[in-house]
Amino acid sequence: MSRRGPRGGTAARLATRIALVCAAAAFAGTFLTVVLTGPADSREWVFGTAMSVLVTAVVGVLAWTQAGQVGGRVTELRLALSKLGRGRVELRLRVSGKDELAALGHEIQNLANDLDEVFKEIEAGAGTAATMDPAVRDFRDRTLGEAMHQPQGYEVDGTVAAGTRGGLDYFGSVGNALYVVSAEGATSMSVLACRLARDELVRALETGAPARKALAHTNRAMHKRLPRGACAKASLLEFGDGEVKLYQAGYRAPLWICQAGEVLELAAEGIALGLDEGPVFEKGLRSQRIPVQFGVRLVQTNDAGVRMQELLDLVREHSPKHTTPFMHLVVGQLESGAGPDGLREDVLLATVKRVS
Repeated sequence: MSRRGPRGGTAARLATRIALVCAAAAFAGTFLTVVLTGPADSREWVFGTAMSVLVTAVVGVLAWTQAGQVGGRVTELRLALSKLGRGRVELRLRVSGKDELAALGHEIQNLANDLDEVFKEIEAGAGTAATMDPAVRDFRDRTLGEAMHQPQGYEVDGTVAAGTRGGLDYFGSVGNALYVVSAEGATSMSVLACRLARDELVRALETGAPARKALAHTNRAMHKRLPRGACAKASLLEFGDGEVKLYQAGYRAPLWICQAGEVLELAAEGIALGLDEGPVFEKGLRSQRIPVQFGVRLVQTNDAGVRMQELLDLVREHSPKHTTPFMHLVVGQLESGAGPDGLREDVLLATVKRVS
């Protein structure tokens, strides 16, 4: 996975202007030094002038490179603000670092998230977002302390790093499957749909149903028991001998595959749970097969986690470690790097690693 930064004409002009100013200052300073030292003959004058030109070129290149990086980040933030101005609040900025531009990027992303929540609440007529209610988090957290089942040949773990705005994500491991269930929206109906999806999915997995049948059962139960339009989204990993199957029902956060210092993204197809009576859901549910060798780690996060470049960097850095230290280091550094105000949203981290 590579980081991308826009490089527009404005960034290039800014970089060129700064490079020219720095180069001119460097040439003036070095040439003035040559004049003040008073070379004795023409060869020393030529050598001094050549060194002035060399220093000027080096300074100009370095200044142009650094200014180009800064200009690219400024351009990205400008484009983000332009999208917000046009009403596009589904903004996803990947911000890294701890400088002033990174802080500005975080503030823009937080503003976009707040506007997105406000628009959703207005459309739903729900008033205050249900996921910001402490009772909702307590309702969810009472089930997160359950032990994670460890399938043979795999290390499995999961946690939720609490944010000030809350969240609604369930995870767990049952039989040969690791599941993540999240709400679609932030209303009281979303809370009910998410919990119902979690309970029905776990019930089906505990009876020994394979992942596809468990998701199909959950979808039918939700469609039967909930009002039309109420839904939840889920991501499910089914462990096999040497491979893992990924199922995603409306889940937008991709799976991260960590191997040999690289992180690849993978997503599967499927509509959200509860929207369809059954036929369309089952036809659209398409799994992805992942060959898993020893040492390969799979990581599933939520929407909040995908938006955090810091989380991706930490996952890449610590993925070779055993699962327990991996979880402690990633979550600990993520929370400590959030500053005195802590994380803004709940960040879910569920992982599985193939071991001998």
